[in-house]
Amino acid sequence: MNLYSLVLPLGILSYALLLLTILTGKRIIKLKFFYHKLFAMMSLISVTSHASIIIYLNYL
Repeated sequence: MNLYSLVLPLGILSYALLLLTILTGKRIIKLKFFYHKLFAMMSLISVTSHASIIIYLNYL
C-alpha cells in the first residue's frame, strides 16, 4: 500500500467530518456538544494528515 492510495479516502473522510462538524455546530443535526468537539478534533487530524501526505508526495 502506497501513500497515493490514501489521498482520496482521506480527502473524502476530511470533507465528511468537516460537514458533520458544521452541521452539529449549526444544530441542524442535534447532538451533544461533546460530539461536536469530537468531530472537530477528528476533522483536524484528518485534514492535517491529508495535507501532509499531499505536501510530502509533491515536494519531497
